[in-house]
Amino acid sequence: MKNRLEPGMFIERTIKITPEMAASRFHESSPRVLSSPSLITYLQTTCADALAPFLDEHELAVTVRMETSHLASTPVGMNIRIRAEILRTDGRRVYFKVEAFDDVEKIAEGFNDMFIIDKERFERGVERKASQTTGGKQ
Repeated sequence: MKNRLEPGMFIERTIKITPEMAASRFHESSPRVLSSPSLITYLQTTCADALAPFLDEHELAVTVRMETSHLASTPVGMNIRIRAEILRTDGRRVYFKVEAFDDVEKIAEGFNDMFIIDKERFERGVERKASQTTGGKQ
């Protein structure tokens, strides 16, 4: 890691909800609102974005635990604002509090723990696992 991460550091980002993010994309009878899988993806990537400036070239940040409550629906076309705040660090593990708000109300809250890992070691492990199940084909 390049610099020291501190509790209280945070990042916010705003995202416009598009049809590709809607629950109806995953199942035709679902409504045209932000899907939980899409929301979780943006919560996780916001945390990763917060860590990115602190990582060395050979490092990656991966989620190792996620706990999220999706509190309210957000229609396609609305914006959401995601906030990820570092609660604490423990060596290479970083604990985040995450929240999301649409134009009207809080829509999500929870926690995302990320671990900073060596990129090459991780990729070797993925390749080794893939070769065990696919005969080396990816």
